[in-house]
Amino acid sequence: MPESSEAGEPAQSAAEQPPGGVRPQRSRRLLIDSIFALAVVVGVFAVLAVWVHRQVLDTNNWTNTSSQLLADPKIQTALGSLLVNELFNSVDVADELKSVLPSQVSGLAAPAAAGLRSLAIQVAPQVLSTSVVQNAWRQANRAAQLELLRILNGGHRTITTNNGVVSLQLHPLLAQLAAQLGLQQQLATVQSNLEGSTGAAARGAVQQKLGVKVPAPSGSIVILRSSQLKSAQNIVKAIRGLAFVLPALAILLFILAVWLAEGWRRVAVRMTGWCLIGVGLIVVIARRVLGDALVSSLVKVPSNKPAVHQVFNIGTTLLYDTAIALITYGLALVIAAWIAGPTRPAHGLRRALAPSLREHVAYVYATAGLALLLLVVWGPFPSTRQPLPVIGIAILLALGIRALRGMTGQEFPDAQMEDLTGSLRDWLSTRRRSLLSGVATARQAGAGGGGADERIAGLERLADLHNRGALTDEEFRAYKASLLEPPGKAPGAPSTD
Repeated sequence: MPESSEAGEPAQSAAEQPPGGVRPQRSRRLLIDSIFALAVVVGVFAVLAVWVHRQVLDTNNWTNTSSQLLADPKIQTALGSLLVNELFNSVDVADELKSVLPSQVSGLAAPAAAGLRSLAIQVAPQVLSTSVVQNAWRQANRAAQLELLRILNGGHRTITTNNGVVSLQLHPLLAQLAAQLGLQQQLATVQSNLEGSTGAAARGAVQQKLGVKVPAPSGSIVILRSSQLKSAQNIVKAIRGLAFVLPALAILLFILAVWLAEGWRRVAVRMTGWCLIGVGLIVVIARRVLGDALVSSLVKVPSNKPAVHQVFNIGTTLLYDTAIALITYGLALVIAAWIAGPTRPAHGLRRALAPSLREHVAYVYATAGLALLLLVVWGPFPSTRQPLPVIGIAILLALGIRALRGMTGQEFPDAQMEDLTGSLRDWLSTRRRSLLSGVATARQAGAGGGGADERIAGLERLADLHNRGALTDEEFRAYKASLLEPPGKAPGAPSTD
């Protein structure tokens, strides 16, 4: 396989140089580099499109993410405080306590209500963590996700679009909290009044005076206005297509760049790996920077920032997993290009693999298939849990083994397993002689007044040989003694101590 020079330019003989000299070659290299740059840009947007598609339009991912949100302790604390405030703003707890307390202690109703409020703030996260609330939240979010794309034309018990806004209804959770505190009946009464004619008249007066809309039910959080949701719907519809088009375009650009790099395709494959690593790193860094910036700009109450940080981190978990997968795949391509490279370790590895690739190729494919199966069972990335990416990985793995088999067949047609063991023994012997020669040189330099640095270097070489198993304990002690003994004493002679 033709290799690149140290400067990274393709190695071509004079007969292979195109007419016109170096300029056409540089023009092609510039074109290929431009394709790689474009592939990186497209790849970044492809990752974002795939993330939105999986997070928003996949029911299982949406449900799992929403369940993780409510299961997080920081979010439970923040949401619990919100629910407690909603409950105590809806129900005059002090008045309720005053009505049931004896007249002699009715003045304690307000302090008791304040104490109950503090207790409720502590109890609320425990209520939200119960299996009943968690399951109800999970089912509600699953049902809501199924109606997400039709939300402008209808509603749901959890997500509604009444009065031109999209709101998240927390009333079921509020009812659970009220039941835990013994205020369920009072909350139901208040809710009924708000939804009745009296509540409608009160809300109408407030809206006319202040010019704002007041929602009828309690526990309602406005997420989007209908105009904003319309734009979001259009974006989601576009992303549905982009999630397939952009990844395919990025892959085609990488394939085109490698195909155009005739004569130095190994370098182009390595560059593809580095580009994938770059895309992954860009996404990881952008997620971190944008997350901090969004939380700082949107959240003005410092106590709420940890919960919002958790919301962002959990909501972008799939994005992070995709970025890490790209980094891993990029490293795999870089390693594959290195195995096919001209370095001495790569050459030795190919020589070691040559007999198995020639005589036991079925076992090689079986081992690779088993490794892929273990990867699928493990499923560390979303792509390893989906059929099409797994099929793509299997095809690339098979093509890589085939290319490596052809390369080793040309380089080492007669290589045997015995050659490998002999080469290892020769290498260890050569390495040992080289290190011992360095030790002897260091000892001579020390004897000639060369100083302690040479002896330290010799001791380090000895320790390296001993750690590698090239020297036994007895040999190590003997050479160490010879290195540390004063000039004039024969190396390896027994000590007089």
